[in-house]
Amino acid sequence: MEETMKTLKEYWNESFQRPGLEPLYDNWLQKYTNYLADYNELIIDLGCGIGNNSRYLFERGLQPIACDISEEALMKLKGFIPNINTRCFDMSDGLPFESETVKIIIADLSLHYFDEHTTRSIINDIHRVLKDDGVLLCRLNSVNEIINIGETKETQEVYLMESEGIYRRFFDQSQINRFFSNVMWDCIHNEEYEITRYTNKKVLWEIAMKPRRAV
Repeated sequence: MEETMKTLKEYWNESFQRPGLEPLYDNWLQKYTNYLADYNELIIDLGCGIGNNSRYLFERGLQPIACDISEEALMKLKGFIPNINTRCFDMSDGLPFESETVKIIIADLSLHYFDEHTTRSIINDIHRVLKDDGVLLCRLNSVNEIINIGETKETQEVYLMESEGIYRRFFDQSQINRFFSNVMWDCIHNEEYEITRYTNKKVLWEIAMKPRRAV
């Protein structure tokens, strides 16, 4: 029986109704302390879910704006951090922030649910809203995640896959280079590794990028 496709809002509102969820972080942002040191700068947690990274930042005295498509996720996050600033929107419709106003955008496993055109559009919009000295801190699905869940090596050539009624994109180094061209971005960190996410092993890429501007 063919799986019915869901909108991302439907999928995540349903997913975040699971009991027992709470924001947990793995300290991956620790290495970027120097970028996060200015308490007056605007920090966006894009696709925040129930707030793993927002909780990390909030506990260190920072005031991120936690952004997600799912009202259910943001409601749960508010239950843990009542005073946090939240925004509910679909990033594929554009980011509701002025150009060159944001110092830090965190996109932790939130940019890989879109077709190629939409993915490029979102990345270009992130570039637009970042300050010249701003930085994107990002984690992405690795193609080695596909191998871990039992697919063959050849599947690495299929970067966008249907799963659980939505699409998920998987990245290797060539895909990172393609979406984050050195014409528009300077790479300051690039690493592939494994974590435990919601009790499951997950392989991902961590990248940090600074925007380049046309001269």
